Amino acid sequence: MEQVDALRDGLRDLMKVVRLLKQQHSSEPGALGPGVAGVLGAIERLEGGCHLKELAAACALDQSTTSRAVSAFVQDGLVRRVADPRDGRASFLELTGEGRDALRRADDRYAALLAAALRDWSPADAELFAGLLRRFATSLSENHPASKTLEATR
Repeated sequence: MEQVDALRDGLRDLMKVVRLLKQQHSSEPGALGPGVAGVLGAIERLEGGCHLKELAAACALDQSTTSRAVSAFVQDGLVRRVADPRDGRASFLELTGEGRDALRRADDRYAALLAAALRDWSPADAELFAGLLRRFATSLSENHPASKTLEATR
């Protein structure tokens, strides 16, 4: 149980840092917060455009939250809706050039932040941590009750 307690405390510390990053981005003109960068990154990874439902599933967000976020991104010129050639009633979401530029700046900013945090780590430790973090996130996701619901919506 000691390991679980230590991990819980570590996750709380990590969430605190994420909250601080969210606060910091709001004071920088044009900077994307971690959540916005995550959603835009998901649109980019879902190459060839994606439907809102696919984006919501990829980000583990409900469709209403995703819809509101996408509407704001469209208004800000970061995302565009294009007609789905297979179904004229539906639309695909794509990053605009401005959206890609904003995502690149955010990725560069977060990469610099991570590089600074890892500057005293050996490459082997950083690689081990990255692998263990991915493994932990996958295990946590697979064992979370909501992941069953999420899989059913795909």
